[in-house]
Amino acid sequence: MGRYPFGIPNGWFLLTYSEDLAPGAVERFHYVGRELVAYRGASGEAHVFDAHCPHLGAHLGVGGKVVGDTLQCPFHGWRFDPNGRCVDVPYSDRIPNQAKLRNYPSVERNGMLFFWYHAEDHPPFFEIPDAPEWHNPDFTRPWIRHEWTVQTHCQEMQENSVDGEHFANIHRMDVRAQLHHEFHGYELHWSLGARKEISTLEGTEDELRLESESWGLGYNLVRQQGQMQTLVATGLTPIDEETTQMRLGVIAKRDGRSDDEMSEWMERYMAEHAVVATEDFHIWENKLYRQQPLLMQSENGIAEYRNWAKRFYSPTSEG
Repeated sequence: MGRYPFGIPNGWFLLTYSEDLAPGAVERFHYVGRELVAYRGASGEAHVFDAHCPHLGAHLGVGGKVVGDTLQCPFHGWRFDPNGRCVDVPYSDRIPNQAKLRNYPSVERNGMLFFWYHAEDHPPFFEIPDAPEWHNPDFTRPWIRHEWTVQTHCQEMQENSVDGEHFANIHRMDVRAQLHHEFHGYELHWSLGARKEISTLEGTEDELRLESESWGLGYNLVRQQGQMQTLVATGLTPIDEETTQMRLGVIAKRDGRSDDEMSEWMERYMAEHAVVATEDFHIWENKLYRQQPLLMQSENGIAEYRNWAKRFYSPTSEG
């Protein structure tokens, strides 16, 4: 038995940044315990499938080609449309009814490509929105990006959002406004006020106001107001039941400053977001999941969070 009793949750997960999947490109990925392939067709839309051809099992991400809006298998040339259906067998007029790839619904939001995973292949039951800041010309572009592979489960990582007691101990935050959290359907909202030293700016202190919105267990946005106004987008994509790909992107409001005025200071200020993210890694990678933890009254949010998280699993995905 593994470290966690969860299995892989249902939800939207970050596959890649939109700019990294060029028109006509085919890319391979390994997420949710599966080999996946993504391509961008002539129409500009991206599509995500299981990676192996139903004919003789060739990997479509290794030598596969985009032909118009279809994906062509490198082995025998079978072509699949954006729904995953085979539409052409070059050497036959007959196309088997079973010649179909599993198609994962996908959307592009905020310069990122997301795919929908459901253990029983059910359609999406919630959506993720556009972030106004991404479309605001007063915010920097593109994302300043960081990426890590962490030996833990995405549910464990999101649980930190409601663990108010860890902010002072792990992140050395002087909490001024206590953590407040709310659950709304498939969303988790939380806010916190704190003073914190900025390790990447020679000990400069910042008075922070953090407001976060999470959609499912795989994606959240944190709006941070301090010396700068920043938006932090975090994708938590399961590689398998015990490993998560964490990707963090940061943009900031210029507030009338030129790119030259902002560049060096902004990079160092925004690098603090990555420092904070990594401070939890040694805990996550070495802790034991307690199904019945000994919680203090101030930690009731953890029990509420775990109850909320149950809605993202199918009976077939439970460990």
